[in-house]
Amino acid sequence: MNVELRHLRVVVLVAEAGSVGRAARWLKVSQPSLTAQLKRIEAAFGGELFERSRTGVTPTALGRYAVDRARAILVDVDHLSATVSAMTAVESSAVRLGGFPTAPMSGIASRLRDHGEIEQVSIEVEWSTSVLLQQLESGRLDFALLREFPGFEPRLPSGVEATTVVESESAYVVMSADHPLAVASRHRGEIELAALCDEEWIGEPPDDSGFHVLFRAACEEAGFQPKVEHHSVDTSVLMGFVTSGQGVALVSPTSYRMLSTDVTTRTLTGDPIHRRLLLAWSTESPRAQMARDVHEMAAAAYEQAFTEHARRDQHQRMHVA
Repeated sequence: MNVELRHLRVVVLVAEAGSVGRAARWLKVSQPSLTAQLKRIEAAFGGELFERSRTGVTPTALGRYAVDRARAILVDVDHLSATVSAMTAVESSAVRLGGFPTAPMSGIASRLRDHGEIEQVSIEVEWSTSVLLQQLESGRLDFALLREFPGFEPRLPSGVEATTVVESESAYVVMSADHPLAVASRHRGEIELAALCDEEWIGEPPDDSGFHVLFRAACEEAGFQPKVEHHSVDTSVLMGFVTSGQGVALVSPTSYRMLSTDVTTRTLTGDPIHRRLLLAWSTESPRAQMARDVHEMAAAAYEQAFTEHARRDQHQRMHVA
């Protein structure tokens, strides 16, 4: 008799149950039937796997080795089965794209839909980098746009690869268009972080990206403790706060929040806060071979979003002037 996967499952189950009778109840078979099957399995292994006693069974030295190896094999097989199921559950013409909230996401999705082989694109927007990586690892996503701050580089799980889309993206400060600091700095287009020491800030709740740690460290380096009194993941709340002149916020140069004509942006002198943008993908995804194409789409989408936002902000500065 050749050893099969079902036999390995029996060996592991008997070891976990501690007795043939209990294992038989779990399997919903008779104890004599399972005893006979276990003897055939032991014959195939070439020796006894369990020592029998009144109180149950205990693995022999051969049994301990067989149980350990069987568990490892079954874990690999179950992972393979789950991965294949996740892959085949998705239409071959579909792409599942994830990423943090940023304007290039829609540009990537649009380019994917224009791709001749793609009929369906689904998007998952998520602030947490670790969640996006878990979704790539589990097969729920094919690709994801990630942000990486210095000193907080994400650890890529097995089966996930990544490449750089943007090497360095600076953080901008956004404030109401008629804010005194906006008016004073409109010709230079940049502002010292220290000049914002008396401002109230609004931002997203702390997450796993490292941004909040770096922001506070940059402010301390500039000589002050930031007053971060407000947090929101809702763009309209943040924009309302900034537009009404109640405070300022940090955004990316491609942020959706910069589209309002009631606000303006300034770069921070010395570029104290910046990040890298990455495209990550599952190597087990049926769309993995598209990684190079999707990378080019991401770079083009970012460049378009950056140009559009820069043009809009430049127009507003001319209007304020």
